[in-house]
Amino acid sequence: MKKLSIVILLLISSSLAWAGATNVVSLRGDVALDAPSVTTATKEWLVDGKINREYAQQPPLIPHDIEDFSINQKGNDCLSCHNWNSKMPGATKVGISHFLTRDNHTLANISPRRYFCTQCHVPQKDAKPLIGNMFRSLAE
Repeated sequence: MKKLSIVILLLISSSLAWAGATNVVSLRGDVALDAPSVTTATKEWLVDGKINREYAQQPPLIPHDIEDFSINQKGNDCLSCHNWNSKMPGATKVGISHFLTRDNHTLANISPRRYFCTQCHVPQKDAKPLIGNMFRSLAE
């Protein structure tokens, strides 16, 4: 047990030394954590309407502002337009999969596991990635 403790301490200290030796840079830039962040330019919404999906099984992206929307246990503002009984023209209706339980039983209302829309669906703006990546869309 004593040897294991020593090994764990050595691993922790060596990882801390390695972290200190590398040049870790914050996405905030050279700004102290307690200082206000630098303001950024407002990004424009990518398109009005449906946005093409970039990979198989990608949840549809949200092409409009949702800043003032409320999604909590008391209500879901998304459903005012996207529920099946909504009269909002052009609004994509919630998929059938959102009415299924884990055991594939159909429910009359949205399944609790699909109720919080922004767990999967995100707004899409014309913004460059914060960090580089190797992602390639299906279209490429």
